[in-house]
Amino acid sequence: VSRDSQEVLIVGGGVIGLCCGWYLSKAGCRVTIIDRDPSRKSACSDENAGMIVPSHFIPLAAPGVISQGLKWMLNSKSPFYMRPRLDPALWSWCWKFYRHSNASHVENSKCLLSAMSLESRRLFLELADELDFDLATRGLLMLCQTEAGLEEEAKVAAMGREVGVDAEVCDAVRVRELDPDIQMDV
Repeated sequence: VSRDSQEVLIVGGGVIGLCCGWYLSKAGCRVTIIDRDPSRKSACSDENAGMIVPSHFIPLAAPGVISQGLKWMLNSKSPFYMRPRLDPALWSWCWKFYRHSNASHVENSKCLLSAMSLESRRLFLELADELDFDLATRGLLMLCQTEAGLEEEAKVAAMGREVGVDAEVCDAVRVRELDPDIQMDV
């Protein structure tokens, strides 16, 4: 940022760079955004389908993730595959991830992650009013195939309510009311 002319150069044209540029422009700055891939074919935001999900306030490093993660890390088709290699930085990261995969980390992180997600949703709703883009607010259904899965999701819903997320546990009748076309035999 140049103090005299309020010219700003933003490196990165993803959702964060564009939003920073938008708000800085509204504040009176002249903004230039550069991106190494203007077509956005390698954009990270493409991988999350543009979802803003306040109900996902539990950090990735959480109890139970390590056992699933180890299976996924070795499966090249999984969402968490990492090509095995002797890389000290990778193993340092894995060790830190392991050390944070506990209930205390979840408890210390959930309020911050929830607040960030809820504020992001609020800001996107505000942007949708000002700009011409599609934004759907539909909520999220977590379908469970087992009682254990339902019990786990009920705990997550209770934690969500503690941090300001509107969450309810639904039976099959309520799910059909919310989405009549849903396939319950996933």
